[in-house]
Amino acid sequence: MDAELFMKSAAPTPPIVEDEDVTAANGSPSTEPIAAISDSRPRSYAGANLMVLLLATLALAWIGQTLLTITPPNLLAGIALLTLAGVAFVALEAWMPQRTMAEDPGVTPRFVVLLDRLPPFYLLFFLALVSSSIAFWCTATPALRPMPALIAWLASMGFFLIGTRYLEHPTDSHTQEEPWNRREMLAIAALTLLALALRLTFIDAIPQNFGGDEGEMGMEARGVLEERITNPFVTGWLSHPTLWFFLQALSLSTLGNNVFGLRALSALIGTATVPLFYMFVRPLFGRSVAAGAATLLAVFHFHIHFSRLGVNNIVDPFLALSAFAAFFAAVRRSSSFALGWTGVICGVAQHFYMGSRLTPVVIAVLVAHLAIADRRRFRWLAPRLPLMVAGFLLGFGPLIAHFIADPSAFTARLAMVGVVQSGCLEQKLAEGVPLTQIIIDQARQSFGAYTFVPDRSAWYDPNIALLDSVSAVLLAPGVALALVNWRRSEWVLPIVWLTGAAILGGMLLVNTPESPRYVTTAPALCLLVMLALQHIANLADRAFRWTDHRRAFIIVVLVALLAGWNLNFYFRDYIPRRAYGWTNTEIVTKLAHYANAQPAPVYVYMFTPPRIFFGNGTIRFLAAGIKGIDVLDPVTDPAQIMPPPDGRHPLFIFLPEREAELTIVQQRFPGGTVERFQGEWEPVVLFIAYTPP
Repeated sequence: MDAELFMKSAAPTPPIVEDEDVTAANGSPSTEPIAAISDSRPRSYAGANLMVLLLATLALAWIGQTLLTITPPNLLAGIALLTLAGVAFVALEAWMPQRTMAEDPGVTPRFVVLLDRLPPFYLLFFLALVSSSIAFWCTATPALRPMPALIAWLASMGFFLIGTRYLEHPTDSHTQEEPWNRREMLAIAALTLLALALRLTFIDAIPQNFGGDEGEMGMEARGVLEERITNPFVTGWLSHPTLWFFLQALSLSTLGNNVFGLRALSALIGTATVPLFYMFVRPLFGRSVAAGAATLLAVFHFHIHFSRLGVNNIVDPFLALSAFAAFFAAVRRSSSFALGWTGVICGVAQHFYMGSRLTPVVIAVLVAHLAIADRRRFRWLAPRLPLMVAGFLLGFGPLIAHFIADPSAFTARLAMVGVVQSGCLEQKLAEGVPLTQIIIDQARQSFGAYTFVPDRSAWYDPNIALLDSVSAVLLAPGVALALVNWRRSEWVLPIVWLTGAAILGGMLLVNTPESPRYVTTAPALCLLVMLALQHIANLADRAFRWTDHRRAFIIVVLVALLAGWNLNFYFRDYIPRRAYGWTNTEIVTKLAHYANAQPAPVYVYMFTPPRIFFGNGTIRFLAAGIKGIDVLDPVTDPAQIMPPPDGRHPLFIFLPEREAELTIVQQRFPGGTVERFQGEWEPVVLFIAYTPP
């Protein structure tokens, strides 16, 4: 990163703000003056309202035309809506005054006078409700999904957000932020390109293994392309909302129907999170902290890893940052638009990984914090909270109807992995483990995931905690600084973020800690580490009277060292171990590539159950054209082996524990070739392949 970004550091913030009227450094959203209305003159809304009505008329015509073209067509409703749209269009033309109100107020129709006084928000919000209702209706009508349902859903959010712009008021005072300069923009662009290179380069081969969950989601995306899945507002595989599969289908259709096309979407979202993180931190903590924190996120091994997997976890930090940035912009600028945007993002987030459900919880805690620590801001916010709630419901959209009709779909994952719901707590209590001990163990594992408890899941398994040892040490003073500055919302945020993830994604679930549940916290970790670094540099500056250039240089060097460690760990230490997915994932990945490499179409006999089945997501995605069968019971007689279908060559796959059956197969198909595949994650035989002549 450019050293100048680090040099322009904001002045150190006093540990505790005693007077909530005192203006904080860097434009704290908790302490800036509330925007005041400077222009009390009535505003004319006639033109905007007439345009809204025109849009509504055209929308009616579009819906009517759609009803005529669906299969089967709804002629009565289509003709009725087209007729209504035509009448409305002619009426608008007739109601428009021939002269302006300024020329002759007496000739202005009362209808236009009403439009002149009525803020367009009400009309636009009405259109948002209508569009949302249409989205619900289209979702329930197979012939009108996915595109009409998606367009109506997007339109509902668009109308609502446009409407909130009309609730904004001119202000006497506004947020003072440092202007962007060319060097800063070039530096952030360079950092974004670096983040993209680290996430997209050789993404189809790094990680080498292709996870079963990646394959399952990929097959759902192919189901969208094949029009087997048409509803973007329900849940699919493993209770994941299907909207993600539609986005993956778009990626597959544009970037390639393969591993690259599937994983590239995650890489792009992970990359976009880096500049978004910078823009979020900059107005709250200054440019130097923003630049350092964004750099740490760009090279964070944990964030890089999940940006290279074809799953939806990486969406969590992107949407969380979007919602938090909008919320802080709302309270910093007294912006109704930003508040509505906060609600919309929180609602949209419910369409992705279950960890996104933490985002509205964090927003609720921040609202409560304002009620306690910044009552002036809360007095502005409280009457406008319905805007955020309305945005949330519109963003959630027709998926709400699915969860209302089937509440178990919303809690399906919790029923499987919840400490209480899965029966794990009851079992431990029956074994005589005290409840207090269970809580302490769960807390130690969940909160320790950040600094000293290694990830236990096959999703990553780096043999270390989420943070390296140096960053883990820096996290402690970062947390301490945040706690001391508890009166300021921007300092409270990372604490609530990390605590919420550790409780909702750790303590309340079995097998904690598992890294997929913590992906959302990556920006919070980087922010606290960078705040600690800056504070250490400020203290050293006071002790040794460094120049600004020397202090900036020291921070740049420290960030560069942390970046170098992260990149070296992920690409030179972790990746060669082939730990992602463990042994079974390595088996199915190599097996699928081996089957694809056969010169003739094969029929695979899988002597692999009960450990691995032919329906594994990795095999189905990587070897889509391969046919096969699971040999469930041990074979004792050559006659038990049925010949392959016409036109396909037999290929027999054995796990080591079923190698004894190879002899029986050789009696049925003699003279073939035996190949043994060695593991890289574990130095064992992965599987044995037998190919008859």
